[in-house]
Amino acid sequence: MLNIHPIFTWLNEPEHVARFQRYFGILPLTDHKPDLIPKSDKNNLTKKNNDLYHREHKTEVSYDANVLDECIEEIQHSTNQNENKNTNSSKIDYRVTSWFWYYFFQLGSALGNEIFYILFFPIWIWNVDGCVARKVSICWAFFMFIGQATKDILEIPRPLTPPVLKLEKRYIEEYGFPSTHAMFAAGIPFTLVLLSHQRYDFNIWIGLGCALCVCIWVCLSRIYLGMHSFLDIIGGTIYALILVFVMFPCVNTIDNFILDFTLSPILNFCLGIFLIKCYPSVKQWSTARSDTTVILGSTFGFLSSATLLNAIGYLEKPIFPPTYPIIPPNLGLCFLRTILGLVFVYITRQVVKTVVLRCTCSVYGLDWKDPNSKRYAKVEMPYYYLTYFAIGFNIGFTCPFLFRSIGINRDYSFTEL
Repeated sequence: MLNIHPIFTWLNEPEHVARFQRYFGILPLTDHKPDLIPKSDKNNLTKKNNDLYHREHKTEVSYDANVLDECIEEIQHSTNQNENKNTNSSKIDYRVTSWFWYYFFQLGSALGNEIFYILFFPIWIWNVDGCVARKVSICWAFFMFIGQATKDILEIPRPLTPPVLKLEKRYIEEYGFPSTHAMFAAGIPFTLVLLSHQRYDFNIWIGLGCALCVCIWVCLSRIYLGMHSFLDIIGGTIYALILVFVMFPCVNTIDNFILDFTLSPILNFCLGIFLIKCYPSVKQWSTARSDTTVILGSTFGFLSSATLLNAIGYLEKPIFPPTYPIIPPNLGLCFLRTILGLVFVYITRQVVKTVVLRCTCSVYGLDWKDPNSKRYAKVEMPYYYLTYFAIGFNIGFTCPFLFRSIGINRDYSFTEL
């Protein structure tokens, strides 16, 4: 019988990640060395081959930030390096020698971050197709909940630093296997292509080719940023494809049930809370639970909006069955809908999260201005869940209703049911 343990061990070696980073222009600062400290201090330590313990440098991270903030920080760091080469940064322990690859891989990694979710799904819903968006969002919530929970159950750490240089500080406290970015990259693009092909007439091989390119781009970006080993990426990709095989035959049935069952909004809201409560407990706080809550909240909010739209007769049943030709949209109206919608989403996010945070902290006697207050599960769950449930609902219901009211809505005759 083939012994696969050595293969797993080889794929998980951090030196492969470090070599990949060096090849594409990420090098350690020559004057940045790990602290050598006694074995008795076990806090935040990783043990190396020489039996000395090296403390990983901790950074103060804003967990409301996104990958764009880190790009800006890196540009500022590069400018400071040019002005004063003797200055040692406590936040950034690497230098970039190829800015093309840096932004190429940063953009690829951003496809699996909040900034992509909050742009892609609204743009698709407002300008392309609501039916496909609902089914993709169902798969998205399923993939990400299973993936994040598996990651926190297995507790397999990210690649060791050194030799790996971690460029994305926001996720540094999370575990590594399986890579949920890889799960997103493997699951969502292929699901989007397959679901779209059920409704629209296009060359599926071109679609699958594009999905494959996105998958490879995102996966290699996670290697470049030092956040995952090759084992994490391969494992996440295979895991997602298995879940696609399991979930895909069921997604149409689930979508029909959500649309036709009058009490679906209440069921969705309660199911989201139940799943969050069932999320595995972790020894150390990380962004995994909050990110999962964001995904569940926005998905169930959006699905609840579809039930309400269907109940009031706003979802039109097409006269002819699929497949339909792809009709180019009015780009001017697309742009207008997108700008108005994103402004409304931003206002929703700022208002709801502020109200929920202040109310929740008031109930539990916490300081709402203290960033650490959001790390308590009793605050974190309602803070993220209610905020993004409201965002998802407004994306799916309020914004399309607004677009219809002012006459800038898209064609709904064959895109909703």
